[in-house]
Amino acid sequence: MSSTPGRDAVVSVAAVHLSNTGVAVPSSRALHVDLLSQQRRLRHLRSIAARNIVNKNGSPLLDTRFTLHLCDGTQIFRAFYKSEVVRDSLNPTWRSVDFAELPDQLDMSVSCFVVRIWGGRLEQYQLLIEWKVNLDGLRYTGQQIRSRNPNEIIFGLNDGYYGASFYHKDQSERKSSLLQVDQSCVRNTYSVFSLLRLHTAQRAIKQTQATVQKIGTEIEEKLRLTASSNELKKERECIQLKILVLRSELERQKRALGRELETLQKEQTRLQRKGEAFSNKQQSLETDQESLTEQQKECTAKRELFLKSNAQLTFRCRQLLSELSYIYPIEVSNQTDYVICGVKLPNSEDFQARDDGSVAVALGYTAHIVLMISYFLQVPLRYPVVHKGSRSSIKDNITDQLAEKEREFPLYPRGERFQFEYGVYLLNKNIAQ
Repeated sequence: MSSTPGRDAVVSVAAVHLSNTGVAVPSSRALHVDLLSQQRRLRHLRSIAARNIVNKNGSPLLDTRFTLHLCDGTQIFRAFYKSEVVRDSLNPTWRSVDFAELPDQLDMSVSCFVVRIWGGRLEQYQLLIEWKVNLDGLRYTGQQIRSRNPNEIIFGLNDGYYGASFYHKDQSERKSSLLQVDQSCVRNTYSVFSLLRLHTAQRAIKQTQATVQKIGTEIEEKLRLTASSNELKKERECIQLKILVLRSELERQKRALGRELETLQKEQTRLQRKGEAFSNKQQSLETDQESLTEQQKECTAKRELFLKSNAQLTFRCRQLLSELSYIYPIEVSNQTDYVICGVKLPNSEDFQARDDGSVAVALGYTAHIVLMISYFLQVPLRYPVVHKGSRSSIKDNITDQLAEKEREFPLYPRGERFQFEYGVYLLNKNIAQ
């Protein structure tokens, strides 16, 4: 550490004046005083911002980040700090510098380093600005970020923001910037004894670091010497642990094998019982197969008998139907009128001017022949016929709107003509069936 008075100090001057009452009142404190003895180091750096970045590619916005490098003459070393990326901006302001991310062996007392600002799109960056900075040569700009020059970098320190000195002040401006204060109010920041204590503390710290490094080296040497024995001990412990695990696994496998053997014996007993049951069922199946063969033979014989009987029944049905045509012969007269058993049966739409008696007889014959055909063909009529000769009737058991007493309709003309015509309509339905 240097012995220059005022190092690492933010100097503030308080002017004291007397009021009319004779009481000492302190004047306002200055936020910044540009002292020639004031020194700035890397540890004082708080933040970095860039303004008015000139993009040579012509893009309106860029993704930017910066890196910090130490330098030695003309050589620039590898970056010791990398910032986060600020998206879509030509005036980026990055987060405060995180000293926890800096290397442990980094000398924080340096005042000269290199700042590189990188810009690009889609993670493809190129070098935009490179400044070799000496913090002692920066110019104070104020408590807020201010910039009018292109590609300018602003550094945030403890007492405000600093930028590059693009012009020099003359001697009169330097004198005018000095504060005029009462010399009786000025005091030194550090005394000789405090500086001696600081030097003593620094030497003690360096000695402690050297001792720690020496002890660390001795410990590493001892660890290297005992590495082989420790490796053997580790291997022995690993083998012992594996033996214990294998023994416990062996015991578990033995218990599992015992349970499996018991399960196997039970399964064998169950399978033996099933085998006996299967043998009995097989004998029963053979008996059933023999019985099934006999039943198939009987079924074949019955099927042949059924086909023969069905053929005979069909022949007999045809015989009865042909004989029915002899009982109720139907003839055509004048190519339009039908006669059944010598009684003329007019068309169902031409009953008005006919003899009611002959119509009733003809409808009775017709109802009877329809009823007999349904018997012979074993087809039940949709509308049942009550045969009573010329006083036959027909029933409607399908229509829901009819009462039980009103479901029978005559097939002979009588008082109400609608019931007779509806009965003839039902008889025609049966004939169509």
